[in-house]
Amino acid sequence: MGFTLRELARRVGVSHAAPYRHFADKRALLTALAAEGAHRLADAVDAALTAAGPDLRARFLAAAHAYVRFALDHPGYFQAMFASEADKDHPDLVAGRERSIGLLYRYIAEAQAAGYFGEGDPLSYVIPVFAMHQGLAVLSMSGAFAPFGLTDIRAVSDLAHSRLLEGLAPNPWDASSAARKRE
Repeated sequence: MGFTLRELARRVGVSHAAPYRHFADKRALLTALAAEGAHRLADAVDAALTAAGPDLRARFLAAAHAYVRFALDHPGYFQAMFASEADKDHPDLVAGRERSIGLLYRYIAEAQAAGYFGEGDPLSYVIPVFAMHQGLAVLSMSGAFAPFGLTDIRAVSDLAHSRLLEGLAPNPWDASSAARKRE
């Protein structure tokens, strides 16, 4: 995030000293933006989960889209949340991040309890889901899907996340046996 507090002050039309009345330095500002963004993202995902009703698939797709949509609608917050300059150990940022990722962990626990997801370590679900959310968000923000004629972000998110839910192979056992047949 290549900016200075002086440049920020100039752009918003305040004295160069004004930001320092609220933030000690650039890192403090980025940390505050990251924490606010994490809480806002959690609000958006929580609202999507609630609005989607009880169907686990619908809830998963709604939450995934909310994540991607948040990145597109709030790129400043989104970029601050993952900026290396932010203080990742600041209590406000930790609380926002835990609140946001906690929604995913709770969803996974609910899906496992219902038999929708298999048993196992929830982290083994969190990582691919988080990676998919993050990847789609970053690619969407960059316009990477436009050359494919994919401009409806909800459709892109649903397509990718549906494939994640269904798995890449029709049956993991079939994929391994097919690989053995090719050898």
